[in-house]
Amino acid sequence: MYIFNTTFMIDDAIVEDWKQWMDRNYIPTMKDLVKSIRVELYEVMAVVEEGNTNYSCQMQVTNPADLDTINKYNAILINNAKGTFGDKCLTFSSILNEVKFG
Repeated sequence: MYIFNTTFMIDDAIVEDWKQWMDRNYIPTMKDLVKSIRVELYEVMAVVEEGNTNYSCQMQVTNPADLDTINKYNAILINNAKGTFGDKCLTFSSILNEVKFG
């Protein structure tokens, strides 16, 4: 399994607007693009910077080719978010590959 993780640092003043954007734009777009995707959103419990809340959006796929699609459209959607929220929404992404033992 592969996970495309994007971590969002969101200014607390816009959290509700950002959640609506995620629910109406980001997540549905990813689900439309990659039919076999599993998308989960988590609040990061560690406090990194006061006045902000961090979220991890994890998109799980089994086909590594799907990562290219996710990566391409993630960049477009993140640019859209920056246009909407400016510096109140900061992000970074990483790709994870499941390591199996035994």
